Amino acid sequence: MQTLRPLDLHLAMPMILFLLYLTAMDIQRLDGAAIWNNNTISTTKLKQLKWIDASLEWTRRRNCSNELNQQLCRHISNRDKTQMNIYMAVSKHKKDKLKIILSEKIFRKQKYVADAVIAIDVFPELAFGHPVYVYAVKRSQNRDKCQERLGKYVDNEDCIFAVKLFHHKIDSMIETLPRVYAGSDNSYKQMLTCQSEMAGFASCQSRMNYHHKWNNVASAMQSYPPIKFKSCGTNKTESIAILISGFWNNQMSSPRYQDNIIKLRNNLLNLGYRKDNIITFFAGGDKQLDFIPAVMDLQIVRSIREACKCSSRSLFLYLNSPTVNFNKLLLLDIENNGFAEYYQTLPYKQIVNELRRCSAKNKIIVVDQSHSNQFVNKIKDQHVKGAIVVGSADFMNYSYGYKLTRHFIQAHSSHCIGDIINEAANSTNGVTHIAEDAKPFEYNLYGSNCITKSLETKK
Repeated sequence: MQTLRPLDLHLAMPMILFLLYLTAMDIQRLDGAAIWNNNTISTTKLKQLKWIDASLEWTRRRNCSNELNQQLCRHISNRDKTQMNIYMAVSKHKKDKLKIILSEKIFRKQKYVADAVIAIDVFPELAFGHPVYVYAVKRSQNRDKCQERLGKYVDNEDCIFAVKLFHHKIDSMIETLPRVYAGSDNSYKQMLTCQSEMAGFASCQSRMNYHHKWNNVASAMQSYPPIKFKSCGTNKTESIAILISGFWNNQMSSPRYQDNIIKLRNNLLNLGYRKDNIITFFAGGDKQLDFIPAVMDLQIVRSIREACKCSSRSLFLYLNSPTVNFNKLLLLDIENNGFAEYYQTLPYKQIVNELRRCSAKNKIIVVDQSHSNQFVNKIKDQHVKGAIVVGSADFMNYSYGYKLTRHFIQAHSSHCIGDIINEAANSTNGVTHIAEDAKPFEYNLYGSNCITKSLETKK
């Protein structure tokens, strides 16, 4: 065997160090997700890393002049990937292509078929209703054909396409995770999953492992009788609260949403609301927790209408759901197929129309979700009398979906609504609020007299 002389070893050392550096970098990029075979990283994983790198570069180098939210677009280029979540789905068989479902019905005609799908959630700390950047990977493609279709050519054989919403003249943003499933799977099982700490991205967010027994809206509704307020017709001076928190599916949920809605309801009880005057819509419902399924827009609208008939004092309305198309709440995907039927979305317009006709003297609306400023603007445009509305969306129109809620969980009977809003605005970025012919410094969340901290405002 020939051995290296000291001089040969000296000359080879830079190359040895360089190879060691590349190996270390590959290990760091995989960050624990590597598949090893005889001490080498698998070809499959290296290929996936190239897809991810190309998708991330595309996300950071988007043409912001084509974006609806240019401020957000510019902010993305400076965002470190350790703050982002990466989602991926890969076809298990070459012939069994992946199909992509974008939630709203208007996009169903868009046909995306791929060998792999990558989704980048640049702001995973925000409530859904914020942009998610989705890319479809097609393998064994021709370079010219790929570029002709505005794709990015990767690894001398793969083509990556940006998944877009084509009904807009300019690039519109996908604001929910799509459903990605194998073409042969009639159950639409979600294959797009979060990859914790893969390639240097952040750890995945904790999500609810929530299961419901309903197959469709009808089966859910049959188990819950129509909503009737017991105080209606006898004592209309009592206040009524309606809490709405639908999360579409487990991937777009968070344990804190259920925790917050329970704490908020408990605080309303402490403030004087009767238990049977608080209606809580949450996911697929839970009789033990007194949750009604948030699965149908008409049922929720009717409950608001009924509450308005039954209380001449105060209506407290709480909205905390994923949003789509800037002005709709997403309810539960009860069919579990990724499609949002018209009855599975609740437009702001429907809610505002009911509030405009509402006879309750005080209408207190807390909107802790993305695009809440759109709701605030609709209340203002419709001149809903007696309405006090507070939303949590920041300057980019997005929300954390829980920070504003905390202030109402902690409110006491002596706290005026105006003071709660001021405290929230001072500690939470992006709080927007209006009062239409209302006096937020004269009553609390129940509608009773309060002691304001803002004496100058009261005067």
